[in-house]
Amino acid sequence: MIRKLAVTAVLALVAPLAGAETLDVNVGSEAVRAELSGPLSFGQTRTARYDLGYLYSDERDDRLNVVHGSLLVSGDAGARSANVQVGVGLRAAGIDLRGASGGAVAAGGRFDIRLPAYNRFGLVGHAFFAPGVLAFGDFDGYIDAAVSLDYEIIRNASVYLGYRQVRVDVDDAPGSDLRDSSPVIGLRLQF
Repeated sequence: MIRKLAVTAVLALVAPLAGAETLDVNVGSEAVRAELSGPLSFGQTRTARYDLGYLYSDERDDRLNVVHGSLLVSGDAGARSANVQVGVGLRAAGIDLRGASGGAVAAGGRFDIRLPAYNRFGLVGHAFFAPGVLAFGDFDGYIDAAVSLDYEIIRNASVYLGYRQVRVDVDDAPGSDLRDSSPVIGLRLQF
């Protein structure tokens, strides 16, 4: 209940600053993730992006819940023969794993690569990493990474296949860090 209220409060605060949003929902063999992202307006420029998301995994019956919020500086990476959008920034993650709770502040980024001649196809991904010093509570590290190949059915709707890995290092439990590692299928809608 508290998590739902927190997510609702963050969305209410971010909504006035946001422009076009993207809703991304994907499912793997034992996990599902939903994410809302979009640009933020600060002053004259629109180079900031946010993303808010939730992941639920039941892999190995551990019931992992991760709520995250990211703030990224984004823009064109300057590739001459491709449209490459990159964002770099920080992600705060609240993590609840059966018997353990805490979180992490992770550094990382995301990318979206499209070739002009084949712009309906894209390679999209993200990676965020928090070593033990940036994790707190019952955790000693956090990694969230994914890569996908998407196809735009229409300009504002894409389907994709990819691979996702979420690792959470639990204090005093060596070898128990892998929590979600699976192929995913997803849908990305832009509003």
